[in-house]
Amino acid sequence: MSMSKKAALPSFLLASTLLVTSCSGGGAGASEDATASTESIEGMELPEGVEIDFWHIQATIYGEAITEMVQEFNATNEWGIVVNESFKGSYQELNQAVRASLAGGGAPDVSMAYENDTLEYVANDVIVPLDPYLESEQYGVSDEDMGDLVDGVLARQRVEAYNGSTLSWPHGNSSMGMYYNADIFAEAGIDAPPADWDEFLEQARQVKDETGLPYSAMGTGKNGIYYNMLRSKGIDPYDPGAATTEFTSPESIESLELLALLFEEELVYTAADTEQEFTNERTATELGTTARTSTKIEQIEDRFQWSVALPPQESAEPITQLYGGNHVILSSDDPEQELASWLFMRWFADTDAQSIYAARTGYSPAVESALDTELLSTNYEENPQKAEAFDNVFVNAQIMPPTAAGNAIDDMVTGIVEEVVLGRLTPQEAAERMDAETTSLLASAPQN
Repeated sequence: MSMSKKAALPSFLLASTLLVTSCSGGGAGASEDATASTESIEGMELPEGVEIDFWHIQATIYGEAITEMVQEFNATNEWGIVVNESFKGSYQELNQAVRASLAGGGAPDVSMAYENDTLEYVANDVIVPLDPYLESEQYGVSDEDMGDLVDGVLARQRVEAYNGSTLSWPHGNSSMGMYYNADIFAEAGIDAPPADWDEFLEQARQVKDETGLPYSAMGTGKNGIYYNMLRSKGIDPYDPGAATTEFTSPESIESLELLALLFEEELVYTAADTEQEFTNERTATELGTTARTSTKIEQIEDRFQWSVALPPQESAEPITQLYGGNHVILSSDDPEQELASWLFMRWFADTDAQSIYAARTGYSPAVESALDTELLSTNYEENPQKAEAFDNVFVNAQIMPPTAAGNAIDDMVTGIVEEVVLGRLTPQEAAERMDAETTSLLASAPQN
């Protein structure tokens, strides 16, 4: 990594997830004097062998795909850029490592980040806006290529909280889908996954009565399922701009009551690894990320028939959670370093790279043109569940409303929902606590 990388940047709170510093100025991103302009980028020639550090959260087959892709980029890019990739654990661990490095030195050039993480970095003025690169004639992205991006994927690079700036670029994306064992469904007399949450409950009771099996296993972090229930009913859990929530709404109380009932009747249970419960035929369904479609194909083989569908919906516009981090560039005083970072990010989000990533993993491609490559079209033909995950689920996926308080809200909601399913809080008590704590967190979060 270039020695010009800043050794220390504005101090981050290392003992807390939520930052409470405020942006210096009205716009998002790095300070004006550190931000490249399209004019300054045009004609810039990179010296041979610029090295950039890339931090990510990918292990197992996903990490193997990253290694393959980085090796491909290093061997073929025309600028001689060398990417050094480094696995940093979970998203939370990666965020902690980035914040520590920004405070103490040795920060990466490119990092994976969720929108909530990005807004934390924005609040500390360490994000490089990408619009000058996107608009560059020499290094930018054409209108045709912009149109190739899946709608939900493009939208998450330019969320409202970014104040008109593009602050990230695609890495890999997945969505919350509903896996179901078609053989268990048939044994229970069920011919299709549930259309709405009332039918979800009906089917859960039917599966237990007819087969003796639980309907589903849910992980220790149930906030994602709870959020999905609310969004499927047509409401967002909270509004960062207004610092208000929908946690005490009738839709929210109804969702919490359903979760409590499912556990009370032992129709679902908590498991550390819900995929193992599903693939070993201990449950009929699993609500989980479509990124795991590929591992299910490997584990299930031909032992039973299964597929993946959109989770239950109760509004006119289908919606499900959009998962997966983006790429961001962290500020440096070296414009060549930042340009090299952008060129790697641009390559990673393009057709060929996305087809490799989607074929090697369960991620869905960020660009529709990847579906037409020989590699991915063959892979989807051989693995129809991956194609179903894209067609049935991924195209309906959208991110949650991002906020710098998002990580803290998620942790709090996770704990309170767990109290509900354990019977320690009533849905009404839980809703009021989530509303009060989220409102406070949103009010104290940095505003861009």
